[in-house]
Amino acid sequence: MQEWNEITMMNADALRKQIRILAALDIIFSEEEWLRVHHYEAELQPGVPWGSIDNGAGDHLHVLFTNSGTLIKGFDHESPLSPHAREDGEIYPGMYDEVPKTLMAVLRDHEEALDLENVTFCLWQEGNDLSWKVGNWIQMAMAEEGEADARGGAEFLLGYLEKNPVDYVDWAKGYYDLPDLPLEAVAEVYEEKPVTASLIKQLCPERDVAVVLDELQQRGYAVEQT
Repeated sequence: MQEWNEITMMNADALRKQIRILAALDIIFSEEEWLRVHHYEAELQPGVPWGSIDNGAGDHLHVLFTNSGTLIKGFDHESPLSPHAREDGEIYPGMYDEVPKTLMAVLRDHEEALDLENVTFCLWQEGNDLSWKVGNWIQMAMAEEGEADARGGAEFLLGYLEKNPVDYVDWAKGYYDLPDLPLEAVAEVYEEKPVTASLIKQLCPERDVAVVLDELQQRGYAVEQT
């Protein structure tokens, strides 16, 4: 086991906040859940919030926030660490071996939803520890695949979570085919203010405001009903 120093990472609290913000914006912009890229559930199970990324191209990222720590598990379908790229079709050796038992138990309890078998990197943070850990599989991957491919697409997938308001506006214009998007309104969501009907209308005039507010509230977001 070693620290994951190769990639700049947020701490768990900042990561959870960021996923919540991005998922809330995607709810506002897309009626169809399957078209959304960023997702957040306040409780995968009691006391375990769950954030995820699904880019629709076969790649995904799951983040589990538990009382004992935080786990990130990702899958880049083009990575040589993918089970589908290996002759034996198995998970890359040692991928989950050193994950703390409490975190691994949650992952196994939801192995279908979290696509346990499809994985190209896994890292975690325990308790209040600010450092992220990775198993010794990374050393084998470095030796076998070299610097460029050893991290299993982590830079690529974690990049979906590094959007500031300007980045999100640029991304959403292309992904949701929007001619214009008010940066000030997006910034309000980043400030985690309660989402209002007025804000939704500014961001996506064609969306059913009541439906959006209801879904946000169900998923644990602060809303202001008028």
